[in-house]
Amino acid sequence: MRLAAALLLLVAVGVAGCSADDSPDAGTTATASPSSAGVPPAVAPYIDIVSGTVDISAAAEATGQKSYTLAFILANSSGACTATWGGTTALDDSTVQTEIDKMTSLGGTPVVSSGGATGTYLESVCTADELAKQYAAALDAAGSNHLDVDIEQSITPATVVQALTTLQADRGTSITLTVPVGGTVQGLTDASIALLQAAKTAGLDVTVNAMTMNFSASGDWGTAMTTATEAVKADVAAVWSDLDDTAVYKMLGVTPMIGVNDTGPVTTVANVKTLIAYGEKQGLGFVRFWSVNRDNGGCTDGSVSPTCSGITQTEYQFTKLFAAFKS
Repeated sequence: MRLAAALLLLVAVGVAGCSADDSPDAGTTATASPSSAGVPPAVAPYIDIVSGTVDISAAAEATGQKSYTLAFILANSSGACTATWGGTTALDDSTVQTEIDKMTSLGGTPVVSSGGATGTYLESVCTADELAKQYAAALDAAGSNHLDVDIEQSITPATVVQALTTLQADRGTSITLTVPVGGTVQGLTDASIALLQAAKTAGLDVTVNAMTMNFSASGDWGTAMTTATEAVKADVAAVWSDLDDTAVYKMLGVTPMIGVNDTGPVTTVANVKTLIAYGEKQGLGFVRFWSVNRDNGGCTDGSVSPTCSGITQTEYQFTKLFAAFKS
């Protein structure tokens, strides 16, 4: 997901998923046996970890939110198969590590996110074996065993499937695949559905993070996001046809873009309350949002910015709402 958020998943076939539920102690062991990762936190909003615009301790103190999704792991600036934060910052960078340490000292669980909207993907420049090793290196650096793979560019699906299969077999990593939403009727794009089917075929244990942002809809935007999520649920149920409704909802999460979206919709506090109430009623596994860096009233002119929401709001207002979510 992006600040300049993704509209299309340009992938022909691949893997997909997401995960859920709050488990503060899960995934903090760098080397894990299969199935030891458990599930990632029920609430883990995205933070652009290399921007320096969010102090995790301050955010946690203001909101009670302790777990965060760290965006994004990318190939290095030369385009080599070397995992970095944001394509520029080494995995062991002391400034980033300080923020991660703040999170874990509070009892929070870091989730490592790869991909995103821009930059050179590891998924595009690594072989499958290399990619599995780079994923593992990033997880080790963060002290995590929870991986979010946010696919918004064209990749070779077989490479990602094989790498994730290796990673999950070796260390039981919980895998979240984040996919764009096409609309209230369409649900997931055809490419995203193909990714889900490939994940199931490969035997990956995944759940689905639906980016409820940047699609066209009329009427109340909060209702539009819940309607789109229902369409996504139907898509997921069609792929995992052996699961009942409760299990399908549990493997599904949602991630809106707070404030002004790239393509025009505006996610207000009221809209988020609608989405969270829906998620709790239906038993969604988790919620996230893009991003904590934007969760302030630093710009109120309707602009799209990586550091403010574009709407009138109080600081960390959205984080407080999401922190109260119960899966």
